[in-house]
Amino acid sequence: MRVLKIGASWDGEAGVWVAESQDVPGLATEAPTLEELLTKLAVMVPELLEENGVRVEPPVVLHLEATRPLVLS
Repeated sequence: MRVLKIGASWDGEAGVWVAESQDVPGLATEAPTLEELLTKLAVMVPELLEENGVRVEPPVVLHLEATRPLVLS
């Protein structure tokens, strides 16, 4: 089983989660919620892997690590 790591960080100014990954060439996307981001990634990741000639045998697991700052005042 292959695990692909994807990082997501919150862009407070834009109000979206931004995802990038060194494991998935060309991946750069955003969505207003983590659920919507996961839906986009499920479609985009296989397409990007194929477009970039990265052969990955199923099953493939996407490991999403999300960070969002919480400022306490």
